[in-house]
Amino acid sequence: MKKIKVGIVEDEMIIAETISLALKKLGYLPTQPAFSYETAISMLESEKLDIVLLDINLNDELDGVDLAHYINSNYSLPIIFLTANSDRNTIERSKQTCPNAFLVKPFSNEDLFSAIEIALFNHEMQREETKKNKTNLLQTAIERHQITSREEEIILMVSQGFRHKEISQRLFISEATVKRHLSNIYQKIGVQSSIDALNKLQEK
Repeated sequence: MKKIKVGIVEDEMIIAETISLALKKLGYLPTQPAFSYETAISMLESEKLDIVLLDINLNDELDGVDLAHYINSNYSLPIIFLTANSDRNTIERSKQTCPNAFLVKPFSNEDLFSAIEIALFNHEMQREETKKNKTNLLQTAIERHQITSREEEIILMVSQGFRHKEISQRLFISEATVKRHLSNIYQKIGVQSSIDALNKLQEK
């Protein structure tokens, strides 16, 4: 059975290593911890994560809330915020990113396990519901615009939050081929981007 890969974003090295050891003990696969916003971006690009443990108060110009917004815009990943003494304003900002859970430091292994499992379950349920709703809306529009079965497969995966690289890996085709299919879709629908394509396909 595939191990859950957990991204750790924590600017305090000792805490990050403690979390990493706890994750291993619980049967998860932790990544090398990221200690800043920039290193976290690199981690997201290089690792195929299942969930992210994210410290709100990164000792950086951009904090964990900024990173959570970036993750929500570019990836379909559940987020668990880690916090110790965050002020009320930061907590309110963090709510806007709709995290799947909060963990107050210090926390036990049992708390960590429960938070991860519940976050993963809820995220998958939300994803399946969104997928079902989008698929129903898209299907009629796809037929209307005479989109091929391969193009249909790709635009549906785009609607589910998959990036070009992930689509190419799942369909065993090159990224260039993915982009070419998307370009054909844009031409058929009369748009310039995937966001515009999805918006137009979901019009009733």
